[in-house]
Amino acid sequence: MSVKGLLIGSAAALGMTSAAQAADAIVATEREPLEYMRVCDAFGPGYFYIPGTETCLRVGGRVRFDATDNSPHDPDVDGTFTNTRVELYISSASDTEWGGLKTDMTARSDFDPHLDDANDGDFPDSTRTRLIVATVEFAGFTAGLHDSFYESFIDYAGNVEFDDVIDYGPSEVPMLAYTYDAGNGFSAFVSVEDDGQNNDDIPGHASDWPNFVGGVKFDNGTMLAGITAGYDESAEAAGIKGRVAGKFGNFNAFLMGAWNTDGNERHSYAPGDGLASWGDWALWAGGGYKFSEKLAANLQVAYTDNKTIAATGNLQWTPVPGLLFQSELAYTSWDNSVLDEDTLAGLLRVQRTF
Repeated sequence: MSVKGLLIGSAAALGMTSAAQAADAIVATEREPLEYMRVCDAFGPGYFYIPGTETCLRVGGRVRFDATDNSPHDPDVDGTFTNTRVELYISSASDTEWGGLKTDMTARSDFDPHLDDANDGDFPDSTRTRLIVATVEFAGFTAGLHDSFYESFIDYAGNVEFDDVIDYGPSEVPMLAYTYDAGNGFSAFVSVEDDGQNNDDIPGHASDWPNFVGGVKFDNGTMLAGITAGYDESAEAAGIKGRVAGKFGNFNAFLMGAWNTDGNERHSYAPGDGLASWGDWALWAGGGYKFSEKLAANLQVAYTDNKTIAATGNLQWTPVPGLLFQSELAYTSWDNSVLDEDTLAGLLRVQRTF
């Protein structure tokens, strides 16, 4: 065989080998593009889309340390106490043909070295963990666990820790409510609330029928005026409450008043001051001033027909966003057939919200 023939034969053999290898080669499939977390801005800051869905989720929390001296709620409670609290906030939201579908959950855990002694041995590890909010909102309806709309719909009292020495409504109540929003600042609601779960420690709250609550308000973000009413089925008594509030630059103020249809009885919608009833009526007034982005002060005074007066004020310092240092001083005086005493209490707080 000539050299030329040998070269041609070798080239042909190499060509067939390459063709066979090409026929047997495995073609790699193209990788799926990565789906990064997307920001969801349709429902406010902090939301993101759950990957693979059109549902938005927001997760937050709070860690708080309180040190208090005495109690403004009870003159027999004296001494220095501490409480450490953790809260977890989870909210979801999505759009539907019926409007927004939303859920909210708040879980709270408190560690208090005196908790077991104060509750007859129910908390041997000094820790109490519970849900305080768990709601589903859809097409104007709210179902689940929430503060009574009797107090939350027209907003609470002042921006102070001891705002409820003279209490103004039940908290953490299972409910079914419907809210109508006119879209121009006016809104109204009706609600049925579990009569056996109010946490005001008022006896007799067990019934075959729920409590009934309703209210209407105008709120344009600067001015608020509203009224709510609640009927306690077990007590066969009602409370009616009105509130006006306004923001004026760095200053804000509110005035709230309530009437008890049975002045001698404490019930869900006229819970009294913890030791005595309101009597026929109760008043709350207060305000706050923001000296700068980091420093603010707040004051509140409350008074009842049964001559209980509760005054409290604080200073709040926020050196960086989400971090709060607060000092508060509270004075309470009782002058009625149940009690004739007064007390002075103080609070120091460190709190991080994220």
